Amino acid sequence: MIKLKISSRDVKFYLLGILSMFILATIYDWEENVAAFEKGLESGSNFKFETTE
Repeated sequence: MIKLKISSRDVKFYLLGILSMFILATIYDWEENVAAFEKGLESGSNFKFETTE
């Protein structure tokens, strides 16, 4: 059985890779992200609570 040694350096590079992919995807689809944000902001501000009484 092979023991796997995961160092803190490995974890840092893994998290750095995830963060960089998130940033690149956000930049690449910027217009779509802005449109989705504005749509969510609009639907959230127009939300009304309804009572079931």
